[in-house]
Amino acid sequence: MRVIENNQELRRYQLYERGDLAGFVQYSMRGEELWLHYTQLKRRYKSEEIIEYLLLHILEDVRRRRLAIMPFCPAMRIFMLERPEYSCLVPELWQDRLLVRSTVPHLPMDRVRYTGSPKRRSTAKHHAEGTRAVVWSGLPAQTQPRTQSALCNGAPLPGI
Repeated sequence: MRVIENNQELRRYQLYERGDLAGFVQYSMRGEELWLHYTQLKRRYKSEEIIEYLLLHILEDVRRRRLAIMPFCPAMRIFMLERPEYSCLVPELWQDRLLVRSTVPHLPMDRVRYTGSPKRRSTAKHHAEGTRAVVWSGLPAQTQPRTQSALCNGAPLPGI
């Protein structure tokens, strides 16, 4: 079951999927304008259907509340270009700047921030064979020279 909540304290529309916070759209208010900044989803909920559900809900909420929308969020801009019936929600002076079709076609999900790690291959096989880990210098970890002058952002490295 999907639920969308307007968390006014955190200034974001939050999407819950079966009770889990799947993602949100961050916004700020400027008078009667809702400024959308970015859309963020957990990687495991990456789907056009979920993004469309969230963005459509926001547009309908803005329309219902009789607000203007400033879609600085790239995902929302692309979404609005696909649905010109919502362009009237953007102030007329900003429509030429914010609702411009790109020469390269994109989907809204191409412009969403995703959190969570992508699946990675297991390194267990390499460790079982006894191979050594290689560090930034290209030398095996056991032969990495340690000096007192090693710095990280101007501070000594821990353990040196």
